[in-house]
This record gives sequence, C-alpha cells and structure tokens, in this order.
Amino acid sequence: MQIKNKSFCIITLGCRTNICETDVLSSQLIKASATKVKEIRDANICIINTCCVTAKAEHKSKYYINQAIRSQKTKLVIVIGCLAQMAYKTFEHPKIGIVLGNQEKNNLVDYIRLYKTNSPIIQVSNFKSNDAFQNYDYTNTIDKTRAFIKIQDGCNFMCSYCVIPFVRGRQRSLASHKILSIINKLVSNNCKEIVLTGVNTAGYYENKNYGFYKLLKSINELKGNFRVRISSLEPFQINKKIINLLTNNQQRWCQHFHICLQSGCNRVLKQMKRKYTVTSFLKLCKYIRSKNKFASITTDCIVGFPSETDNDFKISRQNFNKIQFADIHIFPFSARPFTTANKLPIIINDYEKRQRFMEMKKIRDICQRKYLNKFVGRTVQVLFEKSTDPHWQIGHSQYFFTVKVNCNQCLTNQLILVKIIQLEQNVLLGKLL
Repeated sequence: MQIKNKSFCIITLGCRTNICETDVLSSQLIKASATKVKEIRDANICIINTCCVTAKAEHKSKYYINQAIRSQKTKLVIVIGCLAQMAYKTFEHPKIGIVLGNQEKNNLVDYIRLYKTNSPIIQVSNFKSNDAFQNYDYTNTIDKTRAFIKIQDGCNFMCSYCVIPFVRGRQRSLASHKILSIINKLVSNNCKEIVLTGVNTAGYYENKNYGFYKLLKSINELKGNFRVRISSLEPFQINKKIINLLTNNQQRWCQHFHICLQSGCNRVLKQMKRKYTVTSFLKLCKYIRSKNKFASITTDCIVGFPSETDNDFKISRQNFNKIQFADIHIFPFSARPFTTANKLPIIINDYEKRQRFMEMKKIRDICQRKYLNKFVGRTVQVLFEKSTDPHWQIGHSQYFFTVKVNCNQCLTNQLILVKIIQLEQNVLLGKLL
C-alpha cells in the first residue's frame, strides 16, 4: 500500500511507554509523507495502539477498533501493541488489514507498504528467546512540549495480577550512549522536558557496572536548559543514593516520585507477590520528604484484589491515609489471562469492589487537595503547554500539578517561575513573576 499523501490517525491506550512508541511511529509515518489527523473519521489509515493491563483498557481498545472499522473514510485498520500480542487471533475483519505484536510494531511503515487489499498481515512473535532492546528513532516529538524516551522494556518480576511480562517479555534496556545522544538531540531542538519511561523504569540495567543510578548521574551532567521527569518507580529499586541525586539537583530533576504501592496491607502485598512491605514503603516516603518536604509522591492502588478481606481493606485505607499521597491512581482489580491471581478464590463481589473504589477515591481527593493547598503563596517552575484558550496559559510544575495563568501572551514551551495565588477545582492559579 502506498503511504504517500495518505492521512493517518493513531489512538493510544494505556501507559506512557505506549505514548512514547506512538510518538515514534507517528514520526516514521510523517517521514514517509503521510499526514497525521486527530480524528478517526478523517483517516485513511487508522492505527490502534492497544492496552490489556485491565479489562477496562481491553474494552476501550476494542471500542476504538470498532469505531475505525465503521469509519467510511478509513481503508485500513491496524491493531498493534499489548492486546494484539495477547489476543491476535480475535481480530478478524475485512477492514483489519494488519495486526502486529510488540516486537513487530516498530516496523509498521514496512508492513503498510507490504499490505495488499484482502491479504491481511498478522505478525506476532513470542518473547521467549528475545533479550534485545529494539532501537527507536527519537529525533522528533509530535505535538508535545515534552518528549518521552523509552529507556527500558519488559519485566522480570511476575506480580500475581500483572499480564505485562507475558505481552512485553523479559527486562531489557537501551544502551546509555544512545539515551544520552537522544537527549542531546532533543534539547538542541528546544525540548524543555524529557520523560524517562519504561515498563520497569528503575530496573534499567546496561551491565553490572552501569545501572539506573549511573544513568541518572550521566544525565545530570549534561548541559542545557531542560528538566527530566521519571515516569514511575518500584519501591524496592530506589535507594538513598538515587533520592539524594534527584533532590539535590532540583533544576534538572522534577520533584515528582510516582512509586507503586498497590495495597496498604502486607497480607495482600504478599498475595500480589510484591517485593516490599508497608513499613519499608513508609520509610522510603519519609526519607524523600526529609530531602524535599514539598516532593510530590503519587502511587497506584488496586482495590478488590480477590483475597482482600474487609479487614485487609481497612488496614490498606488507613495506610494510604497515613502516607498522604499527592495523587492516587485507583484501579478495581481486573482478572487477566495467564496470571496466578486469576486462579485465586474470589471473596469480594463487584458491588463491594465499587464501594471500595469510592472509599479510596475520597481519600485520594482529600489528600490531593491538602497537598495542593501547600503551594498557595509559593513559587514554582512551570513548563507551559499549547493552550486552547487565548486568555489562559496552562502548564505543569516541576511537581507535576497543573497551573493556570491569566495571560494573553503565548507561553508555549517556556519554563517560567509562577507564584501560586489560589486553588480552584484541583488546579492551581498563579501569576507570572
């Protein structure tokens, strides 16, 4: 199929790693003379970069696939990513011409060129013998003021609820010299924020002498006016050396630590096959705050794990309250194929699961508001993004909360100090200094 002059749309579900991969694929298609459009209805080629980490993500992926199938302008529907890897046999439809797994999707442009009408291409290979990191071309960012760099892929930990090791394979990392080269290129193109991402970001490992800390140290020594954000961290993979580096260099490192707790109950953590206790997690948060009392600590929480009793949830709720997160991403437990949690006896029904979700949401809302209120009257650094309202400029602080400034001047892609004057519906309003 010819790509030149074709319009394409990519719908991305799931994690920041998927977002990063979508940026790369968009760049490749644009280089091949295709035109990117925002809406499915305007695209000749529609690509769904799918997710299967929860049943809801799987459902949303299928919803967008069906939307693309129904679009009259779309001539080719392409399904890629984690759901394609897990359930490629289910995608049979005359308009679904290409299905690619996670190892094949980087060659998307080549597969589109090979495609012939009524001759579907399905390429999904397993990860059993693959331990090589697939290189990506990161020379462009698409419609963003920040750039995502996938430094790592795959996971070795086999948490009992998680399907990711089955659809992304074992842990592997991008060579450090390539990461540093990519950052230098992006910064020379005026990129102001770099986001380091991966399935298990802090599990970055090039060799026995060069791991995650050494990578951060190398990035810290680079020249240029830019800041770096780390997408997520496992609590058992960060230590005082890493925290000291990040908190002692606040001009370079965003003070946002997304550390995955999942449950505030040790019994449930053990069932989840997580490698830490609530006590060790509390100590970690305490140390971060001793280095920067305003640091944003956010987390993930799974409610309604199959073995979670009423008392387990009560303990969990108390500990989430105690830690006082800046934000909590809450997920009702979702049974996933291949996982050991899928075989556990279920002691909680859907109604109870929803109730627990709502209870945890109340804790999240109270803690979030309490955290944001700390910044009223304080000054933060804001990276401004493209605004849809000419009277309001919007961006994110180094702590990753949203800031709005009443200003008619376009501030896109500028790092500016802003004094916070009030909190309004979880958005902090400020004035330029």
